[in-house]
Amino acid sequence: MPLITATPDSLQLGRFTLRILTASDWHLEQELSRDEDVIRWTLFPAYLSADNARRRVERAAAARRENLLARYALCDGDQVLGTAGISSTVHDTPEIMYALLPAGRGRGAATAAARGLSDWALAGGFPTVVLRTIVGNVQSEAVARRAGFRPIRTERQSQRRHPVEMLFWTRSRGGGPRSGITAG
Repeated sequence: MPLITATPDSLQLGRFTLRILTASDWHLEQELSRDEDVIRWTLFPAYLSADNARRRVERAAAARRENLLARYALCDGDQVLGTAGISSTVHDTPEIMYALLPAGRGRGAATAAARGLSDWALAGGFPTVVLRTIVGNVQSEAVARRAGFRPIRTERQSQRRHPVEMLFWTRSRGGGPRSGITAG
């Protein structure tokens, strides 16, 4: 099911900015795919080649045109810290995702992105937004809590052909502080 409205090209989240990924961001995709923490704690594909990283950005752009996904570069000024995004799901509930490079961690960027994207979705008419973390990823669990999400259940999923326990989080209208986002 598509997202209700077209996603903005950018979101200003206090000092952080989300700007839609462009073809030139393929190197960011490749860099994230080679970070050991991203590989361990996310479903982000591991060790993307340059061609696969380019195709991943192209697929994200195509999915955005269909209102199925929006992936953003997460920036602090001119410094790119990682990516964040929102996708539609088969259950008609948008899902928030993020992955940060080491330089972006511990700065509040992931929390700002998760809160800002969920604020956008909730303000746009969705009653609930979800986020998933791999059980044991205490940093990402802290991000989810700070962004106003609450854990609801665990579920076994596959991460690069290995089973992992995923913790599902939700945030509902009226269920947490607003970020004061500005869409562009």
